[in-house]
Amino acid sequence: MKNYIFMILFMFTNSLMSQENLPIVAVSQFEQTFQNDRYIRAAANPDNYEAMLETQLIKVGRFRVYERNKLEQVLREQGLQESLSGNNTQIKIDGVDYLVYGAITDMSSEAKEFTTGGFATIKVTNRFGVDIKIVDALSGEIRRAESIVAVVETGSGVATKGFSNVEVDGNGLVEAQRIVAKRSAALLAESIFPIRVVDIYDDEIYLNYGDSILSVGDRLKVIQEGREIIDQDTGLSLGSRQKTLGEIEIVSTDANLSIAKITKEDGDFTIGLVAKMILSDPNSRNKKQRERKGRKI
Repeated sequence: MKNYIFMILFMFTNSLMSQENLPIVAVSQFEQTFQNDRYIRAAANPDNYEAMLETQLIKVGRFRVYERNKLEQVLREQGLQESLSGNNTQIKIDGVDYLVYGAITDMSSEAKEFTTGGFATIKVTNRFGVDIKIVDALSGEIRRAESIVAVVETGSGVATKGFSNVEVDGNGLVEAQRIVAKRSAALLAESIFPIRVVDIYDDEIYLNYGDSILSVGDRLKVIQEGREIIDQDTGLSLGSRQKTLGEIEIVSTDANLSIAKITKEDGDFTIGLVAKMILSDPNSRNKKQRERKGRKI
């Protein structure tokens, strides 16, 4: 009985220690910058994206998420809420390792008409895009900056000379936000805990992340990393040599793992290789510091 209680206490303590070592991430309010009167404004709340991103980060299980209301209070006190994008911004948020912020650059629905004879088919395309930055909250250094766009087709209809019937599904824009939130979480996750090939069986590639950041249809490039590259003047690490061995596409996911198929192969795939998300949508053209909590990017 005593041994049983000891084992439970040991497992509980070990779990707490593991949680304490996880990086703490804060998601700030994203600035809205888009303005295009050609598009139909859909009744979706831009705040959904920040909430979805926080949810995805929690589901990943490799981060602790800082309460957004508390973050906004800290930013107000420092006068930073409206000036996070300034080059000289000094961010000092106690208890946070990484700050995620940026701008919503596109949130729109556009109706397109395709004419064949006397009939016209109308499709409604929903777009959502962000410019996202990941900042080291201790040094203020921007570690990653990317543009992410998702395009979802939801509405459709038929029109003739005197008749038109078009249905617009408002959930399409919400789904586009969800896709971007998932890719944003993947961007942060792979920066700290890389997506890796953990097994290969026949033509199936197994990855160490599940449906928290990966979805069926996602594309990734598989990379072989070489030696580290150091800046001779500053001594800073600039990354490592990288050789792209090919591309893969996710075919199934569960809570912990994803399975992918090879779509392009320029070298041998082996266990341990790094995979990086291809963020472009195929349908789109378009001083004294506290001790760091968790791993460094």
